[in-house]
Amino acid sequence: MNPTYFDVLSLLAANGFGSLGVEIFGGEWGAPDKQVLVLEGVGTPSPLKDLYEQPGVQIIVRGDKGDRDIDVYVRAKAVSDFMLSQSDSIEINGVCYKGFEEGSNIAPLGKDDEERFNYSMNFITWRNR
Repeated sequence: MNPTYFDVLSLLAANGFGSLGVEIFGGEWGAPDKQVLVLEGVGTPSPLKDLYEQPGVQIIVRGDKGDRDIDVYVRAKAVSDFMLSQSDSIEINGVCYKGFEEGSNIAPLGKDDEERFNYSMNFITWRNR
């Protein structure tokens, strides 16, 4: 079974949020300014631990140098809306996920050292063991 971040990365890439290794990355930042980064997040213990695990995933959306804050927010909001719109039964890379719930609202992280705006969001999901 893949790490949750890899499955979410695959889902986002398959639905037009960027190409793997070009605009969308997993685990660590890539070279371009404008990109989406997907990280393994903090999950919660599952009360149905024999059937499901309840992992988390964090997604950070970064803008280009010179992008306005609102432009980066709009991109982050599109990612969040997409994640929350997933059905209660979606198969990603052979694993059944039970949709995605907001773990936190879209949060502004401000500008990084390169003057690029960043937004972060967290999701929790259920997936088959």
